[in-house]
Amino acid sequence: MVCTHLRELYQLCEKHDLRLGGAELVRLVCRQCQQEETCPSILMDEYDAREAARDAASEVKAKPDPSA
Repeated sequence: MVCTHLRELYQLCEKHDLRLGGAELVRLVCRQCQQEETCPSILMDEYDAREAARDAASEVKAKPDPSA
């Protein structure tokens, strides 16, 4: 289970639409609780899914209406 400090970090990233990622493994360590989280893929997966949904929505808006 992730400590409250790392959970707050994830919430901050979500609130400000920040993305954690890279070609290498991401490791987050809370020195207060001695907790470690490796590769927070859930946060990145949620962000990627949201971006894909936005892209799909913008494509739908960009297509002309054939019934018009």
